[in-house]
Amino acid sequence: MSKQILQIENTNAVDFKNDILKSVKDCLMSFAKEMQNSDDAKLLSRQETSKMLSISLVTLWDWTNKDIIPAYRIGNKVFYKKNEVLEALQKRNNFKNQ
Repeated sequence: MSKQILQIENTNAVDFKNDILKSVKDCLMSFAKEMQNSDDAKLLSRQETSKMLSISLVTLWDWTNKDIIPAYRIGNKVFYKKNEVLEALQKRNNFKNQ
């Protein structure tokens, strides 16, 4: 294994440390934003979806059968994408308000 030497010029230790901290902070903030956006695509169970919408499981089943809310079957379980549920409700509310 060979050693690699990194030589930094025209900066002092405090500035160098601050530059590193700023870069790490920027990376973490970017990652946090990505994670927030990915939370919208999170798969929700039937129970989680009905609780989020404050509706019964029977109503959720009815809305799923009427293609009001898209659902995904994985094995013998049904899941919903959070962002798609919210979009479907937004479209439904916009349609009723027109």
